[in-house]
Amino acid sequence: MNEIVLSVDLGGTNIRMAAVSPDGSIHHLARRKTPENVSPAQLVDLTELLAQECIAHAPEKALVRGIAFGSPAPAAKKGDGFLTKLPNLPSLNGMNLAAALHERFSLPVTLENDATAAAIGENWLGASRNVPNSIMVTLGTGVGGGLIIDGEPYRGIDGTAGEIGHVCVEPDGHPCGCGSRGCIEQYASATAIVRMGREFGLTFDTAHEIYIAAGSGDEAARKVYVTMGRYLGITLAGLINVFNPEMIVIGGGMEAGWEAFIGPLKAEVSERAFSTPASRVELVRSSLRDNAGLLGVARSAFLSLAEHH
Repeated sequence: MNEIVLSVDLGGTNIRMAAVSPDGSIHHLARRKTPENVSPAQLVDLTELLAQECIAHAPEKALVRGIAFGSPAPAAKKGDGFLTKLPNLPSLNGMNLAAALHERFSLPVTLENDATAAAIGENWLGASRNVPNSIMVTLGTGVGGGLIIDGEPYRGIDGTAGEIGHVCVEPDGHPCGCGSRGCIEQYASATAIVRMGREFGLTFDTAHEIYIAAGSGDEAARKVYVTMGRYLGITLAGLINVFNPEMIVIGGGMEAGWEAFIGPLKAEVSERAFSTPASRVELVRSSLRDNAGLLGVARSAFLSLAEHH
């Protein structure tokens, strides 16, 4: 019997779904734009639309075992299914996602924070496979993080563990959607790169354009990425001192700018972190790229189904 879960990755820009087998095979990938100010009802309808597409392309007679949903919100191990603390998708704050999906699909629902899901995915089938202690940093519309400690995801009592994006690097810095100021999300996300570009006099609309300009020798564009690398290095140096991980995996759309920020990042790490953990830690790029979160939340769903069987 072919078993699959329908695995969802909800981002500020796109919502994606894949039909995933227990061995991590992806059978189909469907995507839609995340509507601006998406409502809870719209989200459930979109999920159903994507599910129909994925099921149509799944292996013949595949049995759908559950819905696995990764979102940029805290998800505690024994969570209540509500979405909270979504600075980049505020229209969904307070939605009982688990209940809404269960009502629509009559299937078990597993919720996971998207960056924790990415950490699980990389640890299962990607860059940190067989590495017991690793940190995942996702650089996209925002900045996310996931912690793997002794081979297990660490979520914290409220599901907020790994919120690396909201580590403060500049006490009086740029206001953040979380309500604080000077968070690393305001200096290392795609949105931050575009804002900092404007502050340096650039008129580009995307972080990718600024990266291309930096590679072509544009001094202001280069400075944007050096600034990003420095701030991210300060953040990672602190995490290295706190967690002493074997590996830090960097993923998300902004990972494409690796060549432009990794030099300044490594310089800050070697200057600020304890020397033994700093020299031990491997800083690597995600190997699963966009699929890390989809695979990780599928993994969580299969493990949860096995527990309840």
